[in-house]
Amino acid sequence: MLKSDQLRLRRASKNVCADISRLNREMALKLLSLAGQTGEIEPLIEAVKALRSSEEYYSHDNANIELVHIQKKLGDVLLSVGKSESNLTALNASIEAYKGAITIASILGADKLRAELRKSYNLAMNYAGKNKRTKPLSLMGAA
Repeated sequence: MLKSDQLRLRRASKNVCADISRLNREMALKLLSLAGQTGEIEPLIEAVKALRSSEEYYSHDNANIELVHIQKKLGDVLLSVGKSESNLTALNASIEAYKGAITIASILGADKLRAELRKSYNLAMNYAGKNKRTKPLSLMGAA
């Protein structure tokens, strides 16, 4: 294979990765809108899955701070629902959303935001009973 062909293929691959990332971001935003209209959490969970599925395609070139904020917002809403409704599915989805946001913040070098996200991630892990370093928090409240 010629060097020029390799370069052309790399460019095409980079463009496809950027397109996948953009399409998944657009789908996540539409799912967020749907969740706002219906009051259901299922679209939020699907939005988390969409963003996480394209994570392998993120690079410094195509990741942006908007992706971090979308995933943080998803994590915050799902954590709130998980806590208030004792919904482990929502808590697990919030953990995934925070993981995605942390990954992108790391790619972008947004250390302050990453540290903030780690706190939210650890809180979600605590509520889900998954944080090995601390005791799980009860979702039932004090008796």
